[in-house]
Amino acid sequence: MSSASDRPTPLEKPGTPGRAFGRAELERSPPRILSEGRWANAVLYLVQHGGNEWVVKDFRPRSWLVRNLIGRFLVRREFGALRRLAGVAATPQDAFLIDAHALAYRFVPGRPMRSRGRRGPLPADFFPRLEQSVRATHAAADLVHLDLRNAENILITDDGEPLLIDFQSAVSSRWMPAPLRRFAETIDLAAIYKHWKKRSPDTMGAERERVLARITRIRPLWALRGYIGAPRRNGRRG
Repeated sequence: MSSASDRPTPLEKPGTPGRAFGRAELERSPPRILSEGRWANAVLYLVQHGGNEWVVKDFRPRSWLVRNLIGRFLVRREFGALRRLAGVAATPQDAFLIDAHALAYRFVPGRPMRSRGRRGPLPADFFPRLEQSVRATHAAADLVHLDLRNAENILITDDGEPLLIDFQSAVSSRWMPAPLRRFAETIDLAAIYKHWKKRSPDTMGAERERVLARITRIRPLWALRGYIGAPRRNGRRG
């Protein structure tokens, strides 16, 4: 029997608009594990349902404390970000809550930028398009990602397009005073310039170099660095 804290909220009841499947459907057809995670990370699954493929981020397998104190918060946080990103290219689409401990969004075949780079050169226009994608999340959804230095959060799809994932650390910039908003957005841009400089420094340009250098100088003061253990990857993500 589920405890009260495990019961879905009204938003997560069957029949919620856009909810493609629930916990019962998920458990009836065992999904493929994409990432096992660590003790405080969600387990990442690939699920086939209704003729579509979905990525599921699920805290249910974790301990009671993790799934209810950390999992609920992060699931709600990321779902709110993805809902605001609906229709914004290069971000996960059609997100919905499975229950209080899990969310899902449409799978896009691809690999983390880091592993794709090891297999061969990135498309020549990849980084300019990645920069445009990050700027689009700022302008269209008033969100800053804040964890793009982690190359696992930038995918390159099978079509060669950038895809930004893992918005559980994203912050709304609507409330920010203009100087703070510009600074937060610059943190995101400097993060991708770090990857750009590593992969294709000759194509960056002087202005991007200056932005990266400025943020690098103040980065030791940045308090939020890293998470509780990076998840273990297994297979492709989307």
